[in-house]
Amino acid sequence: MPLASLTRYRIGGPAERFARFASPLELAGGLEPLEGSTYRVLGWGANVLVSDRGVREPIISLSGEFDHLQISADVVDAGGAAGLPALVGDARREGRVGWDFLEAVPGTVGGGLRMNAGSAEIGLWDRVVWAEAMTPSGDRVRIQPDEAAPGYRSIQVPEQWVFIGARFAAPLGEPIAVNALHAERRRLKVEAQVYELPSCGSIWKNPGPPHGSAWEVVDRVGMRGAVRGGAQITEKHSNFIANVGDATAADVIGLMAETRRRVLEAEGIELEPEIRLWGFEPEDLSSVGAAP
Repeated sequence: MPLASLTRYRIGGPAERFARFASPLELAGGLEPLEGSTYRVLGWGANVLVSDRGVREPIISLSGEFDHLQISADVVDAGGAAGLPALVGDARREGRVGWDFLEAVPGTVGGGLRMNAGSAEIGLWDRVVWAEAMTPSGDRVRIQPDEAAPGYRSIQVPEQWVFIGARFAAPLGEPIAVNALHAERRRLKVEAQVYELPSCGSIWKNPGPPHGSAWEVVDRVGMRGAVRGGAQITEKHSNFIANVGDATAADVIGLMAETRRRVLEAEGIELEPEIRLWGFEPEDLSSVGAAP
């Protein structure tokens, strides 16, 4: 199964095994033979770079019953395959406060829960009432926010648990004010970030004080605009690497490795990738500061 067409980067080799599940019963049946082995979950591929060799581990994707949204009272219930843009759009149209931070953020609810998607200040788990995941043995587990221990682009939930849905807080607000907040957030995002080219958004996690944002660090070592093959650190936002024309995963990982090397040498900062890297050899992962 070719994966390039299933990722926002439009980059990557094939998966040896790929399965899409449309219901909890199907998912439980699909996970049973995989218990004890490694597998990966793919949503919209909004935060994933797949190696040119592809991925040996089985790939799981959700659809059907997992793609649902329902707003009622002061909450919204969403399936793991529901799109974050749809969730945010429904919240905006219904005048629900507290969701503008996810404007113009791609991906699915399941992926957003896994990486605690959001801004530098607010993550998706700040809106979670509870989330539900399926374990490799097929059990459904309800997770409270404190149990997930969310942090900046991270949670403490086993990687092999598949997020199948969640309930989020969505209190009513004043519709005109809600729409204005969303419109302003979207305007700022579109002006500052890259949406016209295939990319995975922010490449590096922000290193935090006193170093500044990741894009500032990348700028300071002169990597803004750097090109390798069909990949470029964009002029518009230097924490984005875009596919500007038939880029390979090797092109992207090469730019990442050079950036990290320069930052470490010049400033002593060990940049950490925000994107997920699938199918790469240990030396490639080490070169960009990713865990095996």
